[in-house]
Amino acid sequence: MFFCKKGFTLAEVLITLGIVSVVAALTIPAMIAKYNEMVMVNKLKRTYSELANAIELRKAELGTDSYAEQFNSDLSAAEQLEGFLKYLNVVERCSTSDSKGCGGYYTTYPKKKTNDGSGNVKTSKMQRERAVLNDGTIVRLEKRNWTGNCETIYEKYETDANGNYTNVVDGKPVPSGSYVATQCAEIFFDINGPKRRNQYGYDMFSFNVTPTKLDQHTGYGGLYDTMRTGKLTYEKYSTGKF
Repeated sequence: MFFCKKGFTLAEVLITLGIVSVVAALTIPAMIAKYNEMVMVNKLKRTYSELANAIELRKAELGTDSYAEQFNSDLSAAEQLEGFLKYLNVVERCSTSDSKGCGGYYTTYPKKKTNDGSGNVKTSKMQRERAVLNDGTIVRLEKRNWTGNCETIYEKYETDANGNYTNVVDGKPVPSGSYVATQCAEIFFDINGPKRRNQYGYDMFSFNVTPTKLDQHTGYGGLYDTMRTGKLTYEKYSTGKF
């Protein structure tokens, strides 16, 4: 009696491998992107928790129930930042005039493609008073002026439907008025330092300090929304003309 052992032909094996390769090519990048997103969100949560806790500890140290005191306008931006840095693991500290340390003055990008008012894609710089934490996060403080209760005055500029300034004199936009915002200070942070993408909503975030709470900047990353949903929200775009 003879028994026939049935196997796969070379053609069948090659077809199977081809199918597996196609499926892998379609799914692995998505899996990697999902994993990277999870890593970034978890890093954001940890960093924000550390920053918020440090600010709370500074408030307790001053014996006040308001954030206004530690961001008093009589204090310099450096003094305001130093006030809560003592509660963080800082490995490098840089002043406004230091353009080389703490990653240097590197370019940062808005969450979404934005017109700078002159027909170019808007960018900014990671500079001013800042510090590097032991995990590579860079923290920057922007001092805000206030009168009595953390009030900051901003100028308003009129723009057209494309985001270009409508009133420009000698190449400079002319403000159409002003408005008041409740701000004691603004804290910006980059959770992976100078390493790209350096974009709000991906690896950069910000929050506003008011007398009674820490509040997210939706346009500067929307950190509370990101932590709640676990989703990074940013637009991929190139710079240059808007």
